[in-house]
Amino acid sequence: MTKELYTLLVAALENKPSANFSADDVNTAAVNALAEELGLDANASVREFRTVENKAFALIEEAVDEILPKKLDSVIGQFAEVKTYARDAEIVFNIEKIGKNRAKLTISKGARGGIYRAARLDSKYFSLSASVYTVSVYVTLEEILLGTMSLSELFNNILEGFEEIVYKEVFTALATGSAAMGVDHKVTSTKANLGESLDSVLPIVKSYGIPTIFGFYETVSNIYNPLASATTGYPNNEDSADIRRYGHVQVYKGVRVVELPNYIVADNGGTDVTWAYDTDKVFVVPSGAKPVKVGLRGEMYIQKNTQAVGSEKWEAHKYMGIGVAMANNYAVITVTAE
Repeated sequence: MTKELYTLLVAALENKPSANFSADDVNTAAVNALAEELGLDANASVREFRTVENKAFALIEEAVDEILPKKLDSVIGQFAEVKTYARDAEIVFNIEKIGKNRAKLTISKGARGGIYRAARLDSKYFSLSASVYTVSVYVTLEEILLGTMSLSELFNNILEGFEEIVYKEVFTALATGSAAMGVDHKVTSTKANLGESLDSVLPIVKSYGIPTIFGFYETVSNIYNPLASATTGYPNNEDSADIRRYGHVQVYKGVRVVELPNYIVADNGGTDVTWAYDTDKVFVVPSGAKPVKVGLRGEMYIQKNTQAVGSEKWEAHKYMGIGVAMANNYAVITVTAE
């Protein structure tokens, strides 16, 4: 790949202007440069697209690999440390800076069956095993070259997919940790009293670092900032806008609120729905110390997967290790109906 094409692809994936093109024009410039690199012209047939699509996505994945760690860090960097490693390197974090009391226990995925395990930490190094994680994107090379889907839309789908994976694995690690380590800061609360319960644990978690509140929609949608009075509604327009757009406030008393993804594993109609994770937990985690560790190893591989019904998707595969290094410094709130 030429340096010019690489620069244009990175700029188009990020939807940012380059030295010679505006943000609106950079995708067109990148697509034209990509087509030229692939030997395609404006009259190229579908058959010609198919003969070069593997090469095209190999070029795209090289550019994605350049910006994915930085973009992922910009999204989860408040509470997570994101590092990249060579394909043959071990994922190891130096957690000495977390402090002796904050890193007594680590939570990482085991080699068998994806089960998370808790262990006492005997050194300042935290090792993580890597697993292959996959994000599927329904797109064809023809759609990209014809402008039906932009490169930035493709990248945002990949980024959001890996972001969701990290949130899911963080929840699994935290849930495992609370069971394995007997977290002292356990609170049971009703939905109506969730704010009071948060107020009781936030000072404790703040002593370890800047807190972040994690929970599923069913729980975080019950978090409200105090009203100015009984009749004025939400205290400011930001809360109203957050609830209208996201269904819950994004910030509670200066603390970021993050909605975790959940998945329906069985739906028998009506209210008989089984979720992948219990929705009654709220976690308050010190994010200043960045207890969550995310290691990205090796290169991304984007592979075509043709479906039995004739449709096709491209799957972005990435080796990642995800774990939590902390002691009894986070809180778990179990929210009951009443």
